Amino acid sequence: MSHRATLLGIAILAALALLMFSLFDRRDSHQAPPGALVERGMSPGHRMLNEETGRTQPANSPRIQRADAALTRASGRFGMSKDRVADLALSTRNAIGKERNEDVIDVLDAALFATEGMTPRDMPPLAPVFAAYAQARLNGASVEDARATARSFAKLAAKQRAAP
Repeated sequence: MSHRATLLGIAILAALALLMFSLFDRRDSHQAPPGALVERGMSPGHRMLNEETGRTQPANSPRIQRADAALTRASGRFGMSKDRVADLALSTRNAIGKERNEDVIDVLDAALFATEGMTPRDMPPLAPVFAAYAQARLNGASVEDARATARSFAKLAAKQRAAP
């Protein structure tokens, strides 16, 4: 084999390796082990649902679009990154999930319902809203009743913020 053919072979292998790894991002976060490979282009909602179920969800799942929409709304409303909102929602879901069946999208929907119509000035932090919902669920409340509890908490928190 000639020197030129060897160099061409090495160049082709390097290009293939580069192409293969370009499909992935190295991610250094608490969601994945340091340096773990995470597929590029996977939305925060898709990653969140994968973590919830412990397996990869098909990219065409309607739950992914619903999760992404809820994350986008919550991110904008609470002024947090979508990844941070997803982390908090998963933590809340996992805390409830130890005792009751829980869906991470229900957790997100509860926070959105609880703060619907609030001005940014009156908005409570997301973590306590999730905590109010989780406590109600752990005390045996249905999803609807827990949402109402989270809403009552958010309104009370808004009143306390407004009071001098």
